[in-house]
Amino acid sequence: MSEIGKKVRLSQIFNPESGNAIMVAMDHAAVIGPVQGIKNPLDTVKLLCQGKPDTFFMPIGAIKQVHPVFVEQRMPFIVSIDTCTWLGPEPDYFMLSDTVEHALSAGASAVSMHVLLGPQKTSDMLKGLSKIAIQCDRLGMPLLAIMYPAGFENDFDVQHVRWAARIAAELGADIVKTYYTGSKETFTDVVESCPVPVLLSGGEKTKKPADFLQTLKNCIDAGGRGCAVGRNLWQSETPLAMLEAIKGIVHGNRSVEEVIAAMGD
Repeated sequence: MSEIGKKVRLSQIFNPESGNAIMVAMDHAAVIGPVQGIKNPLDTVKLLCQGKPDTFFMPIGAIKQVHPVFVEQRMPFIVSIDTCTWLGPEPDYFMLSDTVEHALSAGASAVSMHVLLGPQKTSDMLKGLSKIAIQCDRLGMPLLAIMYPAGFENDFDVQHVRWAARIAAELGADIVKTYYTGSKETFTDVVESCPVPVLLSGGEKTKKPADFLQTLKNCIDAGGRGCAVGRNLWQSETPLAMLEAIKGIVHGNRSVEEVIAAMGD
């Protein structure tokens, strides 16, 4: 029965036509603070739900504030079950802060957690990933593993990123979110090395919308299955237009030039 549960929940967060997913990431506030765009999560969720992304993910405390909108809009959501903070002494150490059972009781369609590969406490984070993967299998809950090389000379090197993505799949993750490796060719290597869907991490806000959209297009063309995007969406000057552009690439296979032109209408 747990396998059925995973299939049902995965079908809620991946678009049935394109097979891809646009996830709005809102798990930043504990890590980097209540920055522009998520100072009021309810307002952000109300706005972006108008554009109908495939899902959102955020900690349970934020979900408690915004869940009426999710219910009204029939919007599936993912619970972030770990966190860290740049305000503390271990900014590169994500610790488990919630449980799969708690997320399940809240109605989540998946849970997400991080592993930073490279810091001193990597082994602790991998142990946490293994533990959560087992619980997710038992309860029929999909697991989104956010896998970031950290502390290397080049954290975005394809050898590090493809290895990190594969570790998540080996330990039982159902979806992997990770860094862009700089080109369509190298990201193809990441996708081909990972037997579960790979999503682009949106990262810091780019100077121009076209810069992020071109990266996203390269990832989709490389076989990526979508994106988990935060700052490049809710810090945009025109979030709904940006969401439409992202949808055009992820679900419509449109060119960057087409979606940029539509943003200017």
